[in-house]
Amino acid sequence: MKRAMIASTIVFVLTLFAGCIIVDDSLDYRNDLSDYEVKKIVRKVLLSQNSINRAGVVTSDGLEKIITNRSRYLHDRVPCNDGGYVTFTLSDGTVSLTLTTGDLLHIEYDDCSYTPLYYDQSRLDGSIDIHYNQNIEDYRSKLLDFTIDYYDTHLYSRYGTLRIDGTMGVHYDEDYERHELKLIFSSNRLVIDNRDRYDQDIFSNIVLHYTIDTATTAYTYEYSGTLYNSYLGHLTFTTRDAMEGYGDQNPRRGRFEISNAHVTLTVIPIDDYYVDIDVENHYYVSQNHTIHTTWINIGL
Repeated sequence: MKRAMIASTIVFVLTLFAGCIIVDDSLDYRNDLSDYEVKKIVRKVLLSQNSINRAGVVTSDGLEKIITNRSRYLHDRVPCNDGGYVTFTLSDGTVSLTLTTGDLLHIEYDDCSYTPLYYDQSRLDGSIDIHYNQNIEDYRSKLLDFTIDYYDTHLYSRYGTLRIDGTMGVHYDEDYERHELKLIFSSNRLVIDNRDRYDQDIFSNIVLHYTIDTATTAYTYEYSGTLYNSYLGHLTFTTRDAMEGYGDQNPRRGRFEISNAHVTLTVIPIDDYYVDIDVENHYYVSQNHTIHTTWINIGL
């Protein structure tokens, strides 16, 4: 009896996350998903777009903000804009902040806080390596192409505490005259732990194209890849029509598809408040239906 109670307690505790979805096994083995579980899958995948976007922007734009107006530095700690410290070490041992193609910059964050591009204040703790493939800027545009290696790096924001491990490619292309910023994030393997929810996501073959009009804050994004989560199982996702919106609002237009072994979910924004989810069962047509809901009800 005691052993059974312990086992039941373990199952209950392990299945608490993001609104307390309760499942006994990975959804890989289920073809009878409830509407509640469908919404949790949609929330997980679309929130991961935000996490990856935020991690890339925080690292690249935050670094720019930290070193602005600094012409030289030593290996000693440097104060961040909004509190905390950061230590820079260039692979060639120089103290110039002119980062050129081929440079390797090692960064140690110590509770480093700043407000990155288009986001509220964030905080970083841990270490990363940035390999610069390209770094060009003039009065018309700015082009950065680099690879980030995350080593148990912690990102703190209003979305929670994320621990990031793995590698991410970042292509940052800003046209000052057209007020257009294009970002491309890619990774063959990236692990993100949400420490507040005891939840781990493993991403592979992800590509996120994100474009924003810096004058109007209108955005579009296309996102594809695979995600493994111990509760939700293996998910593949792709953008059928680019997701579009403004500022920090949810998408107003687009068509986004998420699949596992049993079902395909198609997310269709009606506007930035209402959204439909088409549920297509691969084996039982009778289970096909559309969920008419709101972004708030999904948890976004």
